[in-house]
Amino acid sequence: MNTVISTHSLKIEGDDAIKFIESLISIDPMVNIFKTSFLLKPDGKVNHWFVIKRVNDKLFIYQSEQELTRIKESLDFYKIRTKCSLEIIKDEKYLGLVLQDDNFKFIENLDQKNIIDWADLSLILELPLPEITLDGLLPNETKWLDFMVDFNKGCFLGQEQASRVKFRGRPRRLLQSNKDSQEFIKI
Repeated sequence: MNTVISTHSLKIEGDDAIKFIESLISIDPMVNIFKTSFLLKPDGKVNHWFVIKRVNDKLFIYQSEQELTRIKESLDFYKIRTKCSLEIIKDEKYLGLVLQDDNFKFIENLDQKNIIDWADLSLILELPLPEITLDGLLPNETKWLDFMVDFNKGCFLGQEQASRVKFRGRPRRLLQSNKDSQEFIKI
């Protein structure tokens, strides 16, 4: 089992924290379960991907420290008249990656063997590296569209465009990882 170390998390708490995050991300967080989600842009393109966990009335987002800063900036942009706070905190977690046939999950792993960083995790799972998201990437250009986007949950940022490409379109390209890089292949 590969394990990614997360040295920091983005803690979101306050009266509106759960409702605020659920209105923006592609998967609703679940209590005490690590879920993987996209934060899309209004045009339906992937802005960020991350691991999120709900602990009672608080949410914790896990990603590299640099990416957490970018995620916080994105969320701050939408946090208008919302009663919640966003803070990057030191929060060391070891997230074990469990690969299954057509999906994956994370579990808290105390065994600190096979440690990988977030970039290596992106390559293993063929999830976009931060520089790939800057070039514009639709969720259906990854192999995790149906796993990381819940089309039954209701509205979220970029939901209409994501639904349109899922139900009406086929991707012309697909994100593929090589040993140490990512590229798009034409379909």
